Amino acid sequence: MKTLKTLIGAASLLALAAFAFSPPADASPRGYQAGGHDAHWPARHWHKHRHWGPRISIGFVAPILPTGFVTLNVGGLPYYYHGGYFYRPAPTGYVVVSAPLGAAVTALPASAVRVEIGGAIYYRHANTYYQWHPARRAYVVVPAPVAAPAAPLPPTATTSAYTPGQVLETLPTGYTAEVINGIQYYRYGDDYFMPTQRDGREVYVVVRL
Repeated sequence: MKTLKTLIGAASLLALAAFAFSPPADASPRGYQAGGHDAHWPARHWHKHRHWGPRISIGFVAPILPTGFVTLNVGGLPYYYHGGYFYRPAPTGYVVVSAPLGAAVTALPASAVRVEIGGAIYYRHANTYYQWHPARRAYVVVPAPVAAPAAPLPPTATTSAYTPGQVLETLPTGYTAEVINGIQYYRYGDDYFMPTQRDGREVYVVVRL
């Protein structure tokens, strides 16, 4: 009887230790899988809020490709596309690279912005510009457009209705899109608005140029 009690006590301590030192069930970010099982990402790649997933920008190295990636061949080189980002094979996984010109994808992220520059329609995501090609039924990566010089404004349009730093949820009616020094802005009268992300939505900050 004494031996049985000792065995039960030892088993209880082992179960408690396993529970105390095991990671939470939802501790690792979702969206990247290997063989149907969630991969454990290094902690340095996590956002402050775990449900946002790993930080992704040019130079980021993923140990495995995200679920649902698309394989592309651009200029004879293999690329992998997912969620608006392009990956190339790297020694320790897959590295996020600049979008290759000419790459064609069938869908863009919901955060892509439609802009009109020089009378042409573009779709911008991060620093990449796409144009829709009906014949290919795809969005094709194109060089960043250069905005035409703005026409002189009439005297009545020179009065500013906004203050620098002011944040708008929507742009005023009649705005135009301009790229200045490689950065996308929107203009209305003498005011310029710079797109930025806040709480997962695109907003517009009033700036002075």
